[in-house]
Amino acid sequence: MNKQTIITVLLALVAMAGHGQEIKKVAATPKDFMEHMALCGYEVYTYDISSLRDSVSGFTIVIREYNQQGMIDEKKLYGFRTKTMISDFNEKDQQEIYAENDADDMERGIYRLAKTLAVGFSPVQSDSIETITLRSSRCDASPWKLTLKPIPGAPQTIYRYQKAPYQPTSFSLDTFIPLVFYGSFWWDEQAKGWRFCGETELTEEKAKTSAYFKFCPHYYIIGAVFHK
Repeated sequence: MNKQTIITVLLALVAMAGHGQEIKKVAATPKDFMEHMALCGYEVYTYDISSLRDSVSGFTIVIREYNQQGMIDEKKLYGFRTKTMISDFNEKDQQEIYAENDADDMERGIYRLAKTLAVGFSPVQSDSIETITLRSSRCDASPWKLTLKPIPGAPQTIYRYQKAPYQPTSFSLDTFIPLVFYGSFWWDEQAKGWRFCGETELTEEKAKTSAYFKFCPHYYIIGAVFHK
């Protein structure tokens, strides 16, 4: 075997060895998108409301605004239906639904059922405005803007807020149920810096002693009122 032939064979072997090491573009997975959105500042808190299907037919989103003196505003934003019954349709449509088995809960006669309620936060696009999205499965999303306030006592004007979801521990009809706490940092004069110290998840019991409610100069509690 001459020198030229040996070189040709070696180059072929190198090419074959590198064939399995190529980089291929593939479709992004839902996990890739979720991680990317989290890095960009998107956050979503989702609550399972499917167990309420027999006891409620809708709910209203309510946002309460507070300062250190107490609640200063309450807005009832949107009303959502949690279910649509097959019996809401005319007889012909009902027959088609049953024939096609096209309902979320055929046994209970529920055509469409909202199984989740989500509160979503987008990246802050303005120092003084936070846009949230309120969404129930089987319903369209509804945006709302929260007005933020600068940290009082800070040496410069700065807006900084943080979120803490609630874990509801009880349920009652026609009663405000908190879902997400969204509060301002506060200025610590002794440390010469701003702080936000407290639980990463709240319950009604923890809320009674949480530092958030003692020190936050301005905050919102986003919740829902469920109706029969």
